[in-house]
Amino acid sequence: MPASESQRQQLKGIIEQLSISIEASQTLGGTSSELAEIESTLQQLNQKMMKLSNRKILEFYDPDYGNDLRKILPCSPFSGYFNPIAAKLKIYSVDDTVVAEGEFGLIHQGPPNCVHGGIISGVYDQVLAYCGIANGTPGFTASLRINYLKPTPLFKPLRFSCQISKIDERQIHIEGQCYCVEELLSTAEGLFIHYEKRDNP
Repeated sequence: MPASESQRQQLKGIIEQLSISIEASQTLGGTSSELAEIESTLQQLNQKMMKLSNRKILEFYDPDYGNDLRKILPCSPFSGYFNPIAAKLKIYSVDDTVVAEGEFGLIHQGPPNCVHGGIISGVYDQVLAYCGIANGTPGFTASLRINYLKPTPLFKPLRFSCQISKIDERQIHIEGQCYCVEELLSTAEGLFIHYEKRDNP
């Protein structure tokens, strides 16, 4: 049975609180007793959550995403509304281009004050795939190449922009760029294999 709107809002609230906790954990300090108290509280909460786990009510894929492409995969670790480690990106399409805008926090850190390159790669993979979906050519990732030109800063507004560069039968070539204001930080080239849903015979 799909989640009701009320359940979705409650789950979003839970994910938001988990995200805050994970972010705070990256700079957490305190006395042994203070840390022990937090650990005990989290253990109690986890016990409650485990009793309600394995009852998944969220869909894997949401076809009714409108122009909010972040809805497509609700639990994606790179863009999902219902994943506490996903960056809070705004993902939408403008004509043939898909845009993702937002900031990254400490849970996405690699080098000091910079986003981990693996996170950038994952976001490109997700947003390039969304570009294919938004343009009516969904596909699976066959290859992905990232050119890291400059470090990607934490807590700065970033903008990913993706466009289809070529379609060759089932092969979809998609390109992307990441900017901080007007500064180009990285580029991506992805090859996707067009997926066509087939009815069972």
